[in-house]
Parts: sequence; C-alpha cells; structure tokens
Amino acid sequence: MGPSVILPRPAQQLPGLSRLPPLTALRAFVVTARHASFSRAAEELHVTTAAIGQQIRLLETHLDEVLFSRNRGELVLTPAGASLYPGLAAAFDAIVDSLGALYAQGRRTTLRLLVEDSFASRWLAPRLGPLQNALGETDLIIDRSIAGEADLTRLEADCAILPLAYPLTGYHCEVLLGDMVLPVCTPAFAEHHHLQEGAHRLREVPVIYDAQAEPELDWPRWLRACGFPIRLSGKGLRLTSVSALLETVLAGNGIALARNSLVCADLQAGRLISPFGRPVPVSSSYYLIATAARRRLPPVEALFRRLQQEATTFPAHTA
Repeated sequence: MGPSVILPRPAQQLPGLSRLPPLTALRAFVVTARHASFSRAAEELHVTTAAIGQQIRLLETHLDEVLFSRNRGELVLTPAGASLYPGLAAAFDAIVDSLGALYAQGRRTTLRLLVEDSFASRWLAPRLGPLQNALGETDLIIDRSIAGEADLTRLEADCAILPLAYPLTGYHCEVLLGDMVLPVCTPAFAEHHHLQEGAHRLREVPVIYDAQAEPELDWPRWLRACGFPIRLSGKGLRLTSVSALLETVLAGNGIALARNSLVCADLQAGRLISPFGRPVPVSSSYYLIATAARRRLPPVEALFRRLQQEATTFPAHTA
C-alpha cells in the first residue's frame, strides 16, 4: 500500500448577500451575546428560550463554529463568537438608526425618558422647559420607572435617568450627578422640638423612615458617619413612597433623611432646613443611560447635553 495522500481542504467561499446566515439567527446571536443569557434574549425578542437556542444552533451549523460556551454556569463567547460580535452588533445598531431616521421623516418625533418618580417630580420637573427647548421638534415623554427595572428594551424607553452604584452592562452610561444624604425638617418643626440643641434630640422627636430606602439612607449609618453615638428606638412612621415621605416632612410631621438632589430647592427656599450633622455622600450616582444605537440619535444627544449643563449648575449640597 502506497503512502496516504492528504487532500487540501477546499477554500471557503467568502459570503455574499446570497450566502448570509438567516437574519433571525444573527439577531438572536447579537442579543444573546449582549445579555450573556438565552432567557434574557428570549424576553427581549418575545420568543421562547428554546427558540433562541434553536437559532444559535442554526447559526453555529451555518458557520461551522461554536459561538458560546459555559464557564462556571455563565454563558460566555468563544473566540469565534467574540470575533463575530462587534461587527454584527454595529451592523444591527446601524439598521436601528436607519429605520429611526426613516420613521422620523415628515412627522413629529417623540423621545421617551425613563426616570425614577421622585427624581422626576423634584429635580427634573423644574427643568423641563429648557429641556423641551433643547429638543426642538421632538416631544419629550416622561415614563415613571418601576422599582428594580432598568431594561430599556423591555420598557420601550429611548433613554433613562436612574440611580446606580455602577454602570449597567450592555448600555452607554454617563454620570449625571452624584448625591448626598442629610436630615431635613421644617424650620417650625426644628424650633418646636429644640433641634438646635443637637442630634441627641432625635430620641424624642417623630422620626420618619423610608421603608424601602437604600442602605446609605439608613439612620444608623448616617449617625455613625457623622460621629453621633446615638441609638434610635426604630419607632416612627414608615413610608414606601419617597414623594409621600417628603410631603409628610414638608407638612411639619417629622424629620427624615433625604437625598440632597430631591430637597435642594426646598432648602434654598427655606421650606426645609438641615438642623444638625452634615451631608454624607452616597456611593450611587444618577446616570444617563441609553443603548449604543439610541445614544447616537440627535434628540438623545441634545437631551443628554442639556441635562449635563443643568447638572453643572446644581450645587453639591446645601447646608
């Protein structure tokens, strides 16, 4: 028997439009890679997880490459998948931009902004006039955020302002402003309860608690940060709505911890005072958030630029 002959592998033909994989499979790959999750991709595309898996297998068969692997239970891109993702993601972003430009032709456009309810009413509302002027012919629609929700694709918002400890993976995030927490009450309440004597008076006055507050808005934490060796009883009114809590404070019914961004106007106008202690920085900041494709749209660019201008004139805190 003679020596074996190794035949050369036929060169792969470069793909043209007629040889592209199915568009639905490419879309499923891009969304799955962005979320690093089959189930999250299925939610965004309104299909089942099994359907996403089928599309990924179809694409892998077409390309003769494995695109995803599991690493300690987490879905990660293989080298082939990592090489494929950036170009496909940019291509789908370009498709979204082109369709958005087409839909905008000859009609008045709208821009949906997702905002935390209390921030919308207390920081954003006084600035809506300049914001609308900056948007020109685009109408601004304010959507109230849902606790725990930040997926703009599911909520169908174009962009968002949300308090976050760190940027969201898969989104374009820009810091709008940092924040501080401080105790606030009305001047009449402070005078009636002799709060000028110091923080020890907290043991004897109505303290209002935010029942859903982030840890940094917790009374014991703030007291420790200010060096006050005071232990509160924990008794007092508890509210799950920040807006309702601040209205209760403004009505003179107690003292509460609040974000400076939400009470700065009231402090400047003298409706509220911070009777003792100091503003304590919080680790979470308010972020401007959009998908990469939406961030490039002119109305989103105009909105973000104007919001950042407003933030530069906002004081770090008001004593």
